[in-house]
Amino acid sequence: MVVQKNEMMNEAGGVTDESNLAQLIVEGDAARRLIPVILDLEYKDRKRELGGFLAELHNSGEIALLSNDNLEAIRRLEHNEFWIIFGALSDAIEHVKDDYPAVQRFAECLVERAGNDGASNTPFVSFVRWCEKHPSKAREIILGAKDGQADCQRSCVFALQGLNDFGCLVDFVGDYRAEIRSIGFRALGRLKNMTSKDDQTGIDACLSEIQSPSSDDARNAAIEAVFRIWDKEAGKEKYRQDEVIKSILAQPTDEDLVRLCAMLFYHKNASTGQTISAVLSRSQSISSSFETASQWIDHALTWKDDRWSFKEVVAFIEALVPRFEEPAKSKQFHSFCEWVWKEPANASYLFARWLNSGDFSLCSFLAEMVSGGDKGVALPLLPQDLPHEAADQVFLARKCIGFLWLHEITAASILLSLVEHGHPNAVPEVEGLLWEPLLLSYSSELRPYLEQQASSASPTVAKASQDLIARHKAYIEGLRNAEEISELEPSNEARRAAAIKDHQRNTDIQKQARKMSIFGDMFHTATMLYGRKSFSMITGADGKKFPSITPLSEQSYSFEFPRLSVVDPVGFNRLLLVCRVEQRKEK
Repeated sequence: MVVQKNEMMNEAGGVTDESNLAQLIVEGDAARRLIPVILDLEYKDRKRELGGFLAELHNSGEIALLSNDNLEAIRRLEHNEFWIIFGALSDAIEHVKDDYPAVQRFAECLVERAGNDGASNTPFVSFVRWCEKHPSKAREIILGAKDGQADCQRSCVFALQGLNDFGCLVDFVGDYRAEIRSIGFRALGRLKNMTSKDDQTGIDACLSEIQSPSSDDARNAAIEAVFRIWDKEAGKEKYRQDEVIKSILAQPTDEDLVRLCAMLFYHKNASTGQTISAVLSRSQSISSSFETASQWIDHALTWKDDRWSFKEVVAFIEALVPRFEEPAKSKQFHSFCEWVWKEPANASYLFARWLNSGDFSLCSFLAEMVSGGDKGVALPLLPQDLPHEAADQVFLARKCIGFLWLHEITAASILLSLVEHGHPNAVPEVEGLLWEPLLLSYSSELRPYLEQQASSASPTVAKASQDLIARHKAYIEGLRNAEEISELEPSNEARRAAAIKDHQRNTDIQKQARKMSIFGDMFHTATMLYGRKSFSMITGADGKKFPSITPLSEQSYSFEFPRLSVVDPVGFNRLLLVCRVEQRKEK
């Protein structure tokens, strides 16, 4: 016969059976050190689930797990210590046998101490299961909430969930008091095994509250409840959804719009395409909380979902981004940027639309998007996305230069698209921008790209690329021939020697400054020489020194400095500035 024995690490690191483990916990509680003992046990062996064991000892009266002393000890724990025992204490809640005020205080203490962490709601989930196991206690909470007891009203939602009685919940949503109705709506949609008739009854109550609210809190709870019910009806017709959304959007506050954007994220299966379109369209008029609303929409985006329209999302973002307090970053729109780069048609539509708008915030966001993507990505624009007028195409090209000049391949691909598909009157000026400042500034990567385009299937692109390459070749040869012209003195060698001398002088000045500094001896200075290994002496605990040798790995990078910023820095910077800030001429 095989005998299984529960084992646990004791404080000395040895193995102890369950009786010794119980003795350790009981003695710890008697000494008012229960929480440190649990922490020590969890730290040494987290495979054992202590939650149920602690609850058994509490139920037998051997320890007082829910005592005020233990609550204070929990509040005093360091961050890492708290999260080591958080799981065990949360698990214990559903197994304890005690009055609801003690259990509620214990759960609230854990949630309060957990803060905004994603797992902070775990104790309340365990409290719901406790209510499910103790229906009489749950009814006490419900009756207390109706009588106006504040502690019962805080936990009544969990009691309603645990009791899982839709008839009891209907009494709450139909109550004349706003605070009781709020509790009912918060529990609505969280009950298990609701029938279709129950769902429809709940949605009818939510719509009635939204149209004639008893309080802002009850109305907000009703909005969340109706989305919860729809979310459970995946694949089914959304009962009265058009009426509900129309009622909310009739005269929405900024809070309403932000809440709807959040609902699209939290309940992704709840909304129809018509609802998503209505929320995106109406939210463009929001007057505050721009970053919050856009954050919820970006989190909610599922670009493989046919309910979402890329153009509607673009319209929403372009309405909000210019009103951000700080410039928008691509990390704020991770899902949106992913959707843009997944489909070339999406990137073409977005870049053509926003560059043609000339809005500084939107164009800066495009530059931010390109910076966060692959270096040297080509972005050809499709003919249907280009503006029709020649003046608009030239305007788009100049904005492209102003904001994307650091990404020469991307900028060149956009300009070549204008050359290929653009208006004949715009092509000469666009080709001029391809030459200056792009090709005159960059050649190491742009020149090979143009050489590839010289064999393009498009005769227009091939000819333009060939002309640019020939012109650039003549330009480089001219520069080489001009190296010895006396008017360009001093020579490059003389300039280089002067730069080296200036650098050495600055280094000597810095060394002298460190020697004279009163803080110089407070910090250790290490000088890294060229080599394959680093060598340093380490002093051990016994005072002896020993060498530490660390192999070094090679790190390399390259950056092409724009040639025009050296040849004509004033004119080059002026051109970029004008291209960024200029606006269309009024017709």
